[in-house]
Amino acid sequence: MLLGQLIMDAKQVTRKESKRLLKKGLVTVDQVVTTQFASVVDPAWHVITVDQQVISSDFGHTYYLVHKPKGYLSANKDQQYPTVIDLIQTTENPGNLAITGRLDRDAHGLVFVTNNGQLHYIFQQPKFDIQKTYRVTVNGPINERMIQQFKVGIVFDDGTICKPAKLEIISTSLQTSTALVTILEGRRHQVKKMFLACGVKVTDLFREKIGELSIGYLEEGDYRQLKKSEIQYLKNIFLLYNRRRESHYEANII
Repeated sequence: MLLGQLIMDAKQVTRKESKRLLKKGLVTVDQVVTTQFASVVDPAWHVITVDQQVISSDFGHTYYLVHKPKGYLSANKDQQYPTVIDLIQTTENPGNLAITGRLDRDAHGLVFVTNNGQLHYIFQQPKFDIQKTYRVTVNGPINERMIQQFKVGIVFDDGTICKPAKLEIISTSLQTSTALVTILEGRRHQVKKMFLACGVKVTDLFREKIGELSIGYLEEGDYRQLKKSEIQYLKNIFLLYNRRRESHYEANII
């Protein structure tokens, strides 16, 4: 969240007072004085002090990896179908959780759930080139021509050009084929449309990875909180975004 907003929430002060504390140099992030209201921080990852008092990590965020089964919606609630959020047993208000990397109801595999709105936004942006890897089964053969089409960027009928993607054949025959697909975007039904553009239909779609977050041995329908190394990976992405944001902010005020 924004540093200035965090100060307002944690110290119960006004926006004006938050800016005053920052301007006077009374705020540090990881022992470095920070004056920018728009700096993006998370108390779970940073040691933040205001007038030498540490802001509690209770103001931080939660992160879950979920193995979504087929038949579940990538949604917080639904009247007709079970949802990904239904799988998570937590005291967290379900309305605060966001599903990053949604999957269609007939797809299964890894989804990432968090109440960190900034990180959710980052993972949705193609400019950060966060890879998503799927194991896909189709109803026909996969050949070298298709591999090259994926490599240069599939073009849809409406003229949409996909970013270059990686297609690796696991097995192939005239009736059915299995492959690994790695993409850098998350357009609606993208993987299905990419294969349709090549003349075959996806019959099973399973997501294995989102960036460096992997489904591993997580059983279908189960979820878990992130490991220390995974939290560090998120922190690195977060810090990269923060540097870009601050550079843009500084460029606009010069």
